[in-house]
Amino acid sequence: MSVGRHRFTSSSTGLSTPPPTPPQSGGPSLLAWVVTKLLALILLFGASGLLYYVAASDGFRIERVVVVGSQLVPSAEIERAAAVTGLNIFWVREEEVGHRLQAIAAVQSARARTVLPDRLEVRIVERAPVAVWQNGGMSYLVDAEGRVLRSIDQAVALPTIHDVGAQPIQPGGIVDRSALATMFHLQQLLPGVAGLTPRELEYGPDTGVTVVQDAGPRIRFGGDDDLEWKVRALVAIRREIERLGQRPEVIDVRFKDRPYVR
Repeated sequence: MSVGRHRFTSSSTGLSTPPPTPPQSGGPSLLAWVVTKLLALILLFGASGLLYYVAASDGFRIERVVVVGSQLVPSAEIERAAAVTGLNIFWVREEEVGHRLQAIAAVQSARARTVLPDRLEVRIVERAPVAVWQNGGMSYLVDAEGRVLRSIDQAVALPTIHDVGAQPIQPGGIVDRSALATMFHLQQLLPGVAGLTPRELEYGPDTGVTVVQDAGPRIRFGGDDDLEWKVRALVAIRREIERLGQRPEVIDVRFKDRPYVR
């Protein structure tokens, strides 16, 4: 005798599963549910109102840009480049402001920081000028890498080289680094070895660096290669022309195998 399997269901037993019972009206569980929902709505509307206030309030708009470390670049130029005045402080991207400021030729690095409620602080590290490069009637500060930093309209106590070439320059451009190195090296060598203090140094793309004296010939040195030999050759040539009583216009020591006097 075998017993068949039988699947019991609520219909087969005559029993039914009751649906979930909602919170009873007036009961403590219903009151807690209502209070929770009300608090959630209040917080939602409060946060939305606060967000709108922060985004629209004039009290959180950038009104001041404080610049630290700027000497070559005027603060007004940095403020214009930052381009944040009047913007909501919470929408200002500090890293992007720093990138915009570093596009200024004289700025080596820049870091921006927002300060509530309405201020931007900018810390600048500038490139160090080492010489004045004159070109096309303008004077420019340049750094040791030859980068043109900015134009100037007044004399500064830096070595100066006059560019007689026709190629114009502008801030952010690069001048001949070899010419700068030649200029600095000559300033060290000439007074002690040759007894010369140049009145002016000229640069031409074809002739390199030329020393201009108050009285006497122009001396062409070209680049900074074999510069000590060139200075010694200059001393020997000057002795010879003095012995011969000559008054040349140019002494050219650019080429080691054939210096000449004209």
